[in-house]
Amino acid sequence: MFYLFLLFGLLIRLALVPLPGFKADVAFWKGWGLAVADKGIVWLINNTNYNYPPGFAYVLWLINKVYALFKNPYNINEYWADNNLFYLFLLKLITIAADLLIVWLIIKFSEFILNPFQDPKEMPKQVRHDKLGKVFALFYFLNPAVIYDGVVWGQVDQFGLALFLLSVYFILNNRPNWATVIFTVSCLMKFQNIIFIPLFYLYIFRRFGIKVIGKSLAVTLLTFLIVIFPFFLAKQMERVIWLLTVNSDWFPWYSLNAFNGWWIASGLNGMGLIDKHLVFGITSAKQFGLLLFTFAYFISTVSVLFAKKEELFKNFILACSLATFSFFHLLTQSHERYLFPVMGLILLLGFYYLRKDYETRQKMEDGRWKMEFIYFSIFYLLTSIFFFLNMYLSMGWNYPDQVIPALTKDQTLGLSFYISVIQIILFAIFFYWYLKVVGRPANRLRVVGAVGGFAILIIIVLLGKNMSYFLGKPVSLTLMKPVGYHQDYLEPAYNKTVESGRGVKFWNRLSVNYFFYDKGIGSHADSEITYDLAKKFSAFSSDFGLDTEADQSAKVYFSILADGKELFKSEVKGRFDLPGSTKVNVKGVKYLTLKISKAGESNFGAHADWLDPVVIR
Repeated sequence: MFYLFLLFGLLIRLALVPLPGFKADVAFWKGWGLAVADKGIVWLINNTNYNYPPGFAYVLWLINKVYALFKNPYNINEYWADNNLFYLFLLKLITIAADLLIVWLIIKFSEFILNPFQDPKEMPKQVRHDKLGKVFALFYFLNPAVIYDGVVWGQVDQFGLALFLLSVYFILNNRPNWATVIFTVSCLMKFQNIIFIPLFYLYIFRRFGIKVIGKSLAVTLLTFLIVIFPFFLAKQMERVIWLLTVNSDWFPWYSLNAFNGWWIASGLNGMGLIDKHLVFGITSAKQFGLLLFTFAYFISTVSVLFAKKEELFKNFILACSLATFSFFHLLTQSHERYLFPVMGLILLLGFYYLRKDYETRQKMEDGRWKMEFIYFSIFYLLTSIFFFLNMYLSMGWNYPDQVIPALTKDQTLGLSFYISVIQIILFAIFFYWYLKVVGRPANRLRVVGAVGGFAILIIIVLLGKNMSYFLGKPVSLTLMKPVGYHQDYLEPAYNKTVESGRGVKFWNRLSVNYFFYDKGIGSHADSEITYDLAKKFSAFSSDFGLDTEADQSAKVYFSILADGKELFKSEVKGRFDLPGSTKVNVKGVKYLTLKISKAGESNFGAHADWLDPVVIR
């Protein structure tokens, strides 16, 4: 029966392969794959909009090379067609293979988790790993969210999860070096796996000790260097660092169609609201989300750090699940697909949940065990269904031809609210269960003490950042991030000149005609930098002028706008003019815009500064 269901799931996947899915993702991968196959990975990173970890480029290279064995990738009409069946098959074959690997791993994990019963006669028939493991493996393989993410959407989240679980499997088999190699590769393939890095190495440390963790870190470094070796040869290691960090603000919105609390806070318009808007004092949505995620992540690390040896693996999987839930729900800029790893991780927790009463060899009635199984199944089913609906609505908003029925965004916005609420409730249920499990009497004092102390630290950080605001003192605008900007040269630089944006060698202090300032915004004409004041302030003041590093011929105007209305415009400022100063009324102002405009025909060398800019309540 198991293999019949497995075959059924496989046939469903093969039947769905021809669907174009999320066409933009597939088109990017076609272009990136063609580029890396023709020009190499270094050229790809320097000349395209590639923003995935470097390791994934090798996967795209392989797909393109295999494609070229059978078809011509330079046949533009065929290669770039949305219904290019052969390319879709090669791409989705990766996710299908990853799903099969995860099925096998779930069964192998069931053997490990349900193995405390050394005598098969003592193991109740309901929790025999050869039965429950296969049932849970089918839960995953027939999961609508899993199928939709892979062979419908065309994403490769399964690939990242499969590699991560495989690395954990090698740890359980006492092969930490191989585990480290696979885990490092997984992080260089799928960006989301970086959230597991601290937990992974903490788990290795707790399981094997200090000597092994040292070797693991060395293996990690070696694996990393092998993957990025072409950049080392090209002396472009800084591009690797850029590639690994660029996604931190690639999509600076409240939510990328992830139906969570930020989606609701945005007014069901997550991609229409920049996450630099203020939500608490001068703390932006992004900063507040980072603090919440940091707190949740600390809880996850504590549960691994203080776990007993016999509970270490369970707490590690719990911690990874909490990290994934928190990554999706607490951070801004979360995608609709970022909940995917829990589709596999929760099943591993289910083995522990259903065996818990047998750990002490207590007898459980069949009816009670069945109810426990039903409770877990309902939770997993609801998590899967609403995760699927999240992706389904997102797909429909972008590609109405890929969903049935083809509803407009306005028709389904209300549904997105209810999906968000239910997903938040499911997260709350998991978090409650998490605290209940890790807060057992043996560890309660240490766990509560550590979590309580860190909570106090988070509150201190939050209040410290906002102390000047709450006390009514001037608040430096450099402590706030703009909700939008346009600048003809480089980007706004904080507490440094605009030229500092070219790298460490060009760092320089802000100054106007050799009057030096510690705080300010290094900019360049023409520019407009907009901040969200949230109607919280009454006045704005700043000095201004052309920076000492500006060209001698540069001349600019400085302007201040409030919700699009001009409040101030300076006289023409040149390279050798002294700093100017202004103060304007911004009471009731939502958006403050700092504008610099060239006063002549050219803006060459117009390095201009806003100096000691402050807002006052």
